[in-house]
Amino acid sequence: MKTVQLSDETYEALQRLAKARNVTPDDLLAALILEAPLTLDSLRVLLGSAEFRALTDPTERYLALLARCATNYPSDFADFVSHQESGHRYLMLSREEVQDVRAHNHARQIDGTQFWAVMTIGQAAKRRFVRRLLEFIGCRDETVTEACRGLGIAGADSGEARLLGVA
Repeated sequence: MKTVQLSDETYEALQRLAKARNVTPDDLLAALILEAPLTLDSLRVLLGSAEFRALTDPTERYLALLARCATNYPSDFADFVSHQESGHRYLMLSREEVQDVRAHNHARQIDGTQFWAVMTIGQAAKRRFVRRLLEFIGCRDETVTEACRGLGIAGADSGEARLLGVA
């Protein structure tokens, strides 16, 4: 273990930034130095964090990624979800019908949000959803690819270029 000397002001700023990103100062510095180019990408911080790497269950990793997106980009996330073609079909259902659909899809609530994630979708559909979501909120191609890899859903389309400016 090595030590680094920081001024009190720098250390306090590092602590505040790490707390705001819900990571340790060590994880934050590692992400800044090793993984994130000059800008701090909170999603890359999550993907590089010890907490995320400790999640061995792919479902928990998927939900953690969705939760980070939903809490850090709340209006973009809500806008993206509201424009899914399947979204409007649930608006006219009764509470009981919604519960039946939720149970059928093994839906899990995304931490800290009112949103639910459908867990019965296949890997290819999950990869498309994650890619489109991350592109919609403005993630760089490298982050999208890293996220798919981190979720274990990287596939043939994970490296393809995207059309910028197309929502």
